[in-house]
Amino acid sequence: MAPPRAPEDRYVQVNGLKFHYLDWGGDGMPPMVLLHGFTTLAWAWHQFAPAFADSYRVLALDQRGHGDSEWPQGGDYTTEDHMTDIAGFVDALGLERMVLIGHSMGGRNAIMYAACFPEKVERLVLVDSRPDNDPQGSEALKQLITNIPEQIGSVEELIAELKQLYPRLPADMACHLASHGLRETAGGALTPKYDLRMRQQSERAGYGVSDLWFFLGLVACPTLVVRGVESLILSGEAARRMCQVVSESELAEIEEAGHLVVQENPASFVAAVRGFLEKV
Repeated sequence: MAPPRAPEDRYVQVNGLKFHYLDWGGDGMPPMVLLHGFTTLAWAWHQFAPAFADSYRVLALDQRGHGDSEWPQGGDYTTEDHMTDIAGFVDALGLERMVLIGHSMGGRNAIMYAACFPEKVERLVLVDSRPDNDPQGSEALKQLITNIPEQIGSVEELIAELKQLYPRLPADMACHLASHGLRETAGGALTPKYDLRMRQQSERAGYGVSDLWFFLGLVACPTLVVRGVESLILSGEAARRMCQVVSESELAEIEEAGHLVVQENPASFVAAVRGFLEKV
């Protein structure tokens, strides 16, 4: 069996910032754009993307302040900021009628983009993305953010933290996320590979998020809402309400997975997305 197709590192200038993205190739095929969650990066999709690289041009974007993309000087990280980045990225690459998949924060950004640019999105997949604020989700986000220190002694230390936060995360995936998710500071210390101002902003907001129900109601394309059965970020009640708000939608609840659905149960997640995309 041939090894999975490896992506190429690419860069594009959008809204005055240099953005990094991974490209699994396939020029001329329908585009699939992948948006990671808060504090992660494009490499979080490395196991999912090859499963669709024979049918789609799969692109995973490092969103502003994450991974190898630049940080805005003013610390501008609203959903609107991210949405305009997606719009600029899509225009710069000349993408049309894409499959748009977003996890957590990436899903929230995808909701606003799909609402504002319905002609660009063929199908939408929202992965454990809460559309509004709720106490349980805010507390869960707080635990996820505060349990990863701002300075980390080694990759092995981050692997241990990830495994403690996400007991169902496979060891090889924890190693992958940790090895790609750290950068070395000028002083030689290791720190998470995202702008730490974002966690400070989240703390000041009480780890809450803005309300996106209005934008969700404007989504016109077929939509798959995905939730990890063990997730504390997106409740089952909220996920079902999302499907009621989006006229053409369905819910997939993934067993043996929490918030990191894509990484905790990759086989079931791929199967759910594939089944959704293959429907006429």
